[in-house]
Amino acid sequence: MSNFELIIERNIEERQTVLFEMEKVLFTKRYNLSKKHIDIFSVQSVAMIYSIWEGFIQTAFNLYIDEINNKEQKPSFIKNELFIYHIESTFKQFNEYPSKLNQKVGFISKLKDFFYLDRFKLNSGINTQSNVGFDVLNNLLKTFCLELFEEQWGQYKYPNTNLKESLSAFLKYRNGVSHGGDIRSEEKITQQVYIKFRNLVLDLMYAIQTKMVDGIEESRYLKD
Repeated sequence: MSNFELIIERNIEERQTVLFEMEKVLFTKRYNLSKKHIDIFSVQSVAMIYSIWEGFIQTAFNLYIDEINNKEQKPSFIKNELFIYHIESTFKQFNEYPSKLNQKVGFISKLKDFFYLDRFKLNSGINTQSNVGFDVLNNLLKTFCLELFEEQWGQYKYPNTNLKESLSAFLKYRNGVSHGGDIRSEEKITQQVYIKFRNLVLDLMYAIQTKMVDGIEESRYLKD
């Protein structure tokens, strides 16, 4: 196991421990919580699972960027998808071109300096849009030249709910709480619901680890 793979695996294991500890507190009656407190905390548990999930995405992709940067590649060797990511995240002026002449001059000057670099490091900072569902996840994987998820993936396929729909349901629960909405009684967070979403994010985290390890070992970030 490479050092890169080991670091990601340890990160997943830490998050997995938190997820199982949360389940123990809420659903095993070990801590003698009142029904009122269980009802309150169980509703919030999906938002907590989401927090662990998005935190992993941020961490994993930044680790992947660090691993690529350690290779110290020439800009001309890097695939266009990653080059675009770096340019757009470094030079925000591409999204909102400056109106004042001095700002334009500064922008062009920095841009010219960038294109003369013999080596460069990818900018860190992952835009998850605070909503890491199926499309956002695949857009990130595509940006970093990694294998995408299929809607029908693993156990998340017919006759079971597919991956896209599973993530959509997960985000629906999370957004209902995080955005101040009420969770309807038929959507009450039971241990079964908790386990379903816990397993979903764990399955995805381990799959992303595999995709990233393959990406590094096969140098998918480099032009053919």
